[in-house]
Amino acid sequence: MKALVEEVNSVQKRIKVELSQEDVKNAFDSVYKRLKQKARIKGFRPGKAPMGVIKKFYGNSVAVDVADQLVKSHLFSAIEDQSIQPISTPVLETMDLPTEDKPYEFSALVDILPELKVDGYKGMTLAHDAVEVTDASMDQELEVLQRRQSKTKDVEDAAATAAEGHLATLSQTATMDGNPFAPFTFEKVPVEMGKKHILEEIETQVLGLKVGEEKSFDLTIPDSFQDESMVGKTLSCTTKLEGLQEMVIPELSDELAKDMGIDDLATLKKNIRESLDKQAEQAKRNQLEGSILEQLSEKNDFDVPPSMVDQVIDGMFEEMQFPSDEAKAAAKADPEKRKELRDPAKQRTKNTLILSEIIKSESIDVSDADLDQHVRELVTAPNSTETPDEKLIESIKASMGNQARESLLFKKAIDLVLENATITENKAK
Repeated sequence: MKALVEEVNSVQKRIKVELSQEDVKNAFDSVYKRLKQKARIKGFRPGKAPMGVIKKFYGNSVAVDVADQLVKSHLFSAIEDQSIQPISTPVLETMDLPTEDKPYEFSALVDILPELKVDGYKGMTLAHDAVEVTDASMDQELEVLQRRQSKTKDVEDAAATAAEGHLATLSQTATMDGNPFAPFTFEKVPVEMGKKHILEEIETQVLGLKVGEEKSFDLTIPDSFQDESMVGKTLSCTTKLEGLQEMVIPELSDELAKDMGIDDLATLKKNIRESLDKQAEQAKRNQLEGSILEQLSEKNDFDVPPSMVDQVIDGMFEEMQFPSDEAKAAAKADPEKRKELRDPAKQRTKNTLILSEIIKSESIDVSDADLDQHVRELVTAPNSTETPDEKLIESIKASMGNQARESLLFKKAIDLVLENATITENKAK
């Protein structure tokens, strides 16, 4: 076996494998022997047909199996001999089928990680917009909690119609060109009217209906729908008002706080303020993290492996909403849809490689104690004094330990950059 390596670019190598006639003949003999054991040829007992009959019976049809065996037997050993470290399955390029009396060659593209040295991650100048926790945001959170603790009662007036403030139970069927459209079809879903919890076009049709009444109408799929190919298309919808209730919202009081397991209203407000402060700090961090990655990406230009980008694109499709698994699979296989996602996927991949190199350069590590604390924070509600279930902790660590470790490593890399940066706040106008 002879292997030749060609550098396609900084993240891809082409390896060309040349095999002798003897290697090819041995592979053919191996395949024929395997076929002989399983062959069912009229006039011969299983496994007893002469080799000449086997070759005549199967002819050149074995060439595909021989090619597969030759590649499996020699490609990865050639990659190892050449000290290439692939990050994904090599992609075979166009190749001819082998014949017994000739040498054989094939080639494959191998993706590798770029040789990377990230510059400029210490001493960065960063800025974020001011994020303030206002009395208005406090009031909004308190209102949400009041509504969560609210009770409901049926509207007793049989002549009553759906209006803002009511809790309406809705069922809806939706079709497109006569075919059911699952994303806009639902059954007995409670919706608080007037709170924009459902598309305005649907709520408008419901307002004024009595319990048991339904209304049919056309609906245009909005821009916010995940599957962009469906945006702007028309659905035929029928929405039925199944039930109508009034919401009895409790007053802000110590009693409300106690119903939520909190000592008093003052403590409840304190907990909400702390939670909002944490959210504000996270919003600032998100701004800074975006600025870090944008600046480092501009300062450090490098190629990214196509296979990594493809994996990220697959992940982006998984984040989207589709009417069915078949629709998702079709979108994943659509070259145009993949092309639309390629640039943002390349940027995500580049961000991952930048942070990975910082982690490597700074010898950043995640200890078992770090992982344990991170998982406990995930399962513990804000301001909770309850001890988390140990079995749940261990189960999460077992199922998503590697993912959690990677997330923590990236967080520590960002922390290191922030610790060595000059940070200013853009004052609110």
